[in-house]
Amino acid sequence: MRHMTIDFPRGWWGTDLGSARASMGTYELYPTESLPVVDQSRFDGTFNWLVPDAPHDPLRAMDAGALAAHVELPAAFKRFMSSQVLMDAIPSCTGCDFDLAPRPVPSPVEPEAQLVRFLRDQQDAVIWYLYLRPGAEPFVIASPWLLEIVGLEEVDPDTLVANMVRAADSFEQFIHRFWLENALWFSVNEGDESTDEMNLYLAHYTAA
Repeated sequence: MRHMTIDFPRGWWGTDLGSARASMGTYELYPTESLPVVDQSRFDGTFNWLVPDAPHDPLRAMDAGALAAHVELPAAFKRFMSSQVLMDAIPSCTGCDFDLAPRPVPSPVEPEAQLVRFLRDQQDAVIWYLYLRPGAEPFVIASPWLLEIVGLEEVDPDTLVANMVRAADSFEQFIHRFWLENALWFSVNEGDESTDEMNLYLAHYTAA
């Protein structure tokens, strides 16, 4: 078992974006450096760029509060996961659902770190976790494996790490790109209305 800070591989489990970006299957792992750069100046933890002044939902807030009793959560994570309105504002072309784990689990590769599942594909093709490392800013890990499985720490550590990609350096950064890519998928594949932000994101691929 490793007892060190791991430099996880970086990548984005995403879908096609029409003819602008192909995918070999439902999901493809795209290199982080191939992704468009997004404006993070609006990221203040309120998610007003998504839904201004979105209300809290009592049941969702209760779930987030119960989890926060076990582990320190970033404010943006608690804000988002406490609002059904914010969650409902995120489309998913692959049927993903926000599914907040009731308890954190130890990382199978860093025993001092913890994982909190918050989003999963309807067939568990990809599952997303908040990764909480002592003394460091939380980030988002994506994996095709259900990392809560008991005994997973007995799997070869290199294999585990290879299946845990760092999808975003912060929770809000992840939510923004996930929202943008899914909204764009519906625009290019289903004819939904696009925005200037979506068009600029797509131009990164069409100009290449």
